[in-house]
Amino acid sequence: MDRKAEVLMRGFLFPESPRWHRGSFYCNSIDEGTLYKIGLDGTREELLKIDDWLSGWYFVAPDSDDIVYTSALKRKLMSSNWKESTEIADLSHLVNFSVNDMVGTKNGHKYIGGVDPDFNKVDHTKMPSSPLLQVSPSGEVSVASDITGFPNGMVITPDDKKLIMADSRDWKVYQWDLAEDGTLASDHSVFAEVAGQVDGISLDEGGGLWVTLGGVGVHRVLEGGQVTDRIDVGNTGATACMLGGPDGRTLLITCSDSHDRKVMAENPSGHLQVVTVDVPGVGLPSWY
Repeated sequence: MDRKAEVLMRGFLFPESPRWHRGSFYCNSIDEGTLYKIGLDGTREELLKIDDWLSGWYFVAPDSDDIVYTSALKRKLMSSNWKESTEIADLSHLVNFSVNDMVGTKNGHKYIGGVDPDFNKVDHTKMPSSPLLQVSPSGEVSVASDITGFPNGMVITPDDKKLIMADSRDWKVYQWDLAEDGTLASDHSVFAEVAGQVDGISLDEGGGLWVTLGGVGVHRVLEGGQVTDRIDVGNTGATACMLGGPDGRTLLITCSDSHDRKVMAENPSGHLQVVTVDVPGVGLPSWY
């Protein structure tokens, strides 16, 4: 089914990583280092501001407002209770440029996408491989997988048995089996090959995965690659998406006309769009 999304609000530099938690949407604005609470009535509230890019993040529990987030260019993993932030782990010895999107399991294992080259200066489809990192509940840092090109949006299935990850370089969505101790299976499989540079993703109760595809729009794909639904976001680029809302069927989409940092700084075009879909959301990094 084809649908068209509607603009909810404008005025962001580069919005990303939307989440649904305790009855509200949230998203960050990476370059501003800011995290916002988003109202479906078009309101927003600034909750956190840091002196770095704020990229991936998530709420640690369904009944808590504490978060874990990536201080991207400093390559650190941080926690915050909104009043103060604490360093969990330094990832700089494993990745050269920045850290990106992330997800965490219910028992505290964290998976973070590394970005080895400066992606502003290279063709994303020709980047050298960047690692998928893991941080244990005790703060131990390791490489979870080195097969990834440009690890990006991630979800964990409701049974905590699979990690699904978008690879922006390879135009594929990979998946791994998750062991109880948080380690990934040594082998991986392709959930789907997609028709564009995939970024943020969101899982639904029917096993469909909403994927943002740069200038293509947002597609719902099933394992194996069948596209069941397409969302038109107009003449802009979708960067990430997340299901939420009172019945779990509101898809919040973060958008920007450009990824070029110079263009963005001179003419910010970041905004949010929304559309109602058929199947409610499930799985982390949101709590449903």
